[in-house]
Amino acid sequence: MMRLLILYRDKSDHSRDISEFVEMLRRRYPGKSATLEDIDTKEGAADAVLHGVVKYPALIITSYEGRVMQQWEGLPLPTIDEVASLLVVQQGATV
Repeated sequence: MMRLLILYRDKSDHSRDISEFVEMLRRRYPGKSATLEDIDTKEGAADAVLHGVVKYPALIITSYEGRVMQQWEGLPLPTIDEVASLLVVQQGATV
């Protein structure tokens, strides 16, 4: 199973973009979800270092084993369809 991790800064200009992105993903693809991590937390900072993230927000799709399959950093965000299709394709299903 693939995982979508979103690293962002809660108190920033891009936090609203992230909230809208996650809500739209939930509405259009009910079976898909994202894990949100604020980079100002211990966990968020650790994941940012682990994945070599230097620009925020960052969207990272990882495999079940933790291997990075796709990573986007900064704005503009990728399209919701692009992210969801990667989540589905990597799982061997079709949209």
